Amino acid sequence: MDMAPPQSAAVPSEPMRSFEAERRRHLIEATIETVSDVGFKAASLGEIARRAGVSQGLFAHYFGDKDGLLEATLRFMAARLARATAARLRAARTPLERVLAVPESALAPEEFDPRTSAVWLAFWGQIMHSEPYRRVQSIYQQRMRANLRYGLRPLVDPARLEISVSFIAATIDGLWLQSHSTGVVRSDGSEARSIVRELVTLLIAREGASSPASVPAQAAAPSTPARSWRSSDAGGSLAWRTATRGERGEVLRRVALRLRDERKAIARLEARDTGRPVADVEAHDLPRVIRAFERAAEQAAAPAADHVDFGGGRSGWADRCPPASILAPAHWSAPLLLASRGVGPALAEGATAVACSAARKTRALSRLAAIAREAGAPEGAFEVLGGDDADRAARAAGGPSVGWADAPRKSAVLVTDDADVARAAFEIARGARRFARARALSETIVFVAEAARQTLVERLRAEMAALAMGDPMDPAVEVGPMASRDQLERALALIEAARRDGARVKLGGRAEDPGARSRAAFLKPTLLDDGHEDMAIARAPVFAPIVLTCGVATNADAAARLRALGPGLSLGVYVGDVARARRLARDAEAAVCRINDWGRGFAAAEEDWLDPGASVYGRVRRTLACDADAG
Repeated sequence: MDMAPPQSAAVPSEPMRSFEAERRRHLIEATIETVSDVGFKAASLGEIARRAGVSQGLFAHYFGDKDGLLEATLRFMAARLARATAARLRAARTPLERVLAVPESALAPEEFDPRTSAVWLAFWGQIMHSEPYRRVQSIYQQRMRANLRYGLRPLVDPARLEISVSFIAATIDGLWLQSHSTGVVRSDGSEARSIVRELVTLLIAREGASSPASVPAQAAAPSTPARSWRSSDAGGSLAWRTATRGERGEVLRRVALRLRDERKAIARLEARDTGRPVADVEAHDLPRVIRAFERAAEQAAAPAADHVDFGGGRSGWADRCPPASILAPAHWSAPLLLASRGVGPALAEGATAVACSAARKTRALSRLAAIAREAGAPEGAFEVLGGDDADRAARAAGGPSVGWADAPRKSAVLVTDDADVARAAFEIARGARRFARARALSETIVFVAEAARQTLVERLRAEMAALAMGDPMDPAVEVGPMASRDQLERALALIEAARRDGARVKLGGRAEDPGARSRAAFLKPTLLDDGHEDMAIARAPVFAPIVLTCGVATNADAAARLRALGPGLSLGVYVGDVARARRLARDAEAAVCRINDWGRGFAAAEEDWLDPGASVYGRVRRTLACDADAG
């Protein structure tokens, strides 16, 4: 007689196991819903069963009792988070990306979902009273620390590895708790993620001041041979060029979102690279960099061919054919902003891009390139060269060398006799100066009607004397150090030359004793009056806190002198009569003119319209204006 047990008594079949797992999941999700709605103590088995639509006895079958159900719920949530982390770790290609995968998962938007948050908080409140809960929490913490340790090991000194791991892990949990107890951190977790990224960047940067270890080595290393991008990017170039426009647009959209998410950390990198105040970079450069990639995403989504139906079954198409690769100059004064103007449109059209900066530290640019790869761009689609390598690449491409030669052109501002002079002085010295192609005060020549000149100079002197100097990483600082002592000596020599040519020093004009600022090279904010646009300081790039004022006698005099600055002028005008300013802008042949651009600025659509693009007319002059009493 066959005594073997019948097959029905064997291990449950696959469909049965699937059904059992699905039933357990249903009961756990009902538990999550109940705890989030009524709290831990009020979440009785009866209430959970009612919400799940089952008998209470079913919980005993699957979990034993209520404690078993709650422990299974906590394990379910921890496992869900572990799977999300594992997925990000699998996608990571560099040690830094592996480190960032941990906070990106732990502080992901879904972990800030009100229901999920309520349940996590409920369990955290019970950990001191439950050994099973402590065990699950301990496993979660050990897994987090192990993942951080693995990513950080090649990036930090072994002696500081454990303290770095503890620092980051504590920050992750602390920010998550803070966001729910005080509301300081944004509810979607974006600001918390940005803070942790900045912390990681600072920890890693501290380990290697001479090497930007906070970014993948291939993107960051300025020592890459200048020709390597030409020979090594063939695969990436082909992959990017053959991607659909929709795919390229989606990648660029993700780049813009990530930039918005990381704006504080990236602003700090840019401030460290350039010496500019971090508050200035974050307020004025990052929004324009983000918008450049948003526009690039929109550009990529637009049709690439213009179709003409000639009738009779005949059609024609005109295709836009971009170059295979472009070199985007990224002047050391604002590399992120200046590079994005060329890189974004190039990537949108399927070209690869190489950002070239004279700066030897290109941490912010390299982080931008890393973000592009993380967003889905192939290796080689966007690369960064710095220092001598950038200079060799620019020369090989037939362009000017990087450094002073690729500096943005000077801008100009005109203050008329009927303008709100006090308001204009504030905007010139401390405002957004959106008419300026470069943020440094010295890169804008100030023209002022003789009738208003004395008042404007007095107001400018007061505003500039109040500018806060110091560490550019301090958000309260408005004037940081010069890029180098050589640059300081260059600025002082130009000031002295202007004095010999008749300019009067109304403020500053000398170096500032750094004192506790050690080796930093500071120039006191300097105001020069009685200047002229033919002076060397008005023609040469200086990138210093220097304002040069030039008096003009009449509207015709102003227009002629502005016109003499050359084509492509970017002009700001502060005036009482907007119609008068429009005539001045037209007569000055300014390419771009902003009239009464007070602090509030213009909307994104207006800014996009202002940016000159290709036109059948070859050249288009564009003007944006606010009424004198607006803003």
